[in-house]
Amino acid sequence: MIPYSIQWLKRLKPALFRQDLIVLLGLLQQGKIKPLIAQLIPLAEARRAQELLGEGGVIGKIVLVCNESGSASGAV
Repeated sequence: MIPYSIQWLKRLKPALFRQDLIVLLGLLQQGKIKPLIAQLIPLAEARRAQELLGEGGVIGKIVLVCNESGSASGAV
């Protein structure tokens, strides 16, 4: 695994950031990469997402979703 700071890249090398983003989204669309998602949480429950992050121990990303039908209460 290679450490990668997207914030650093976006701030200091925006052209490289855009290029990487295009490649990344292509790999995602092709199913060649699968992000590690801990939970999908409705946007209305953003506070709960923040609390989970504050408690620590979350493995993967917490994704806020705009509609409640796309939410899942547990790990994905």
